[in-house]
Amino acid sequence: MSNHGLRTTGRPNGNFGAARIQAKRDSLDLSKKTLSRDNLCIPQRDQAYQRLWEAYSVTTDPKLKAFLAETLAKRQASIQTPKVKPMEKPSSPYWDNIKQVR
Repeated sequence: MSNHGLRTTGRPNGNFGAARIQAKRDSLDLSKKTLSRDNLCIPQRDQAYQRLWEAYSVTTDPKLKAFLAETLAKRQASIQTPKVKPMEKPSSPYWDNIKQVR
């Protein structure tokens, strides 16, 4: 039986064909000190985007720079207020003539 290199037997983990990797639980530091709320520091939204701008100006990695540019462009588009033009009826000499006749 040929499976063409694609392993679909056993317990699939959602990534068919990839080797199963056991997590190294000993290398993770999941202590109460690490997971406590006291050490948690989530920046405000404006401060987070300021950090992204700084990272964009410093990085030399093209993939990271492209990702940061896309993220910052989305942010810029979301905070700009759309310019709404007042609705104007286009001039139509045909209908203007009809109105004069009626």
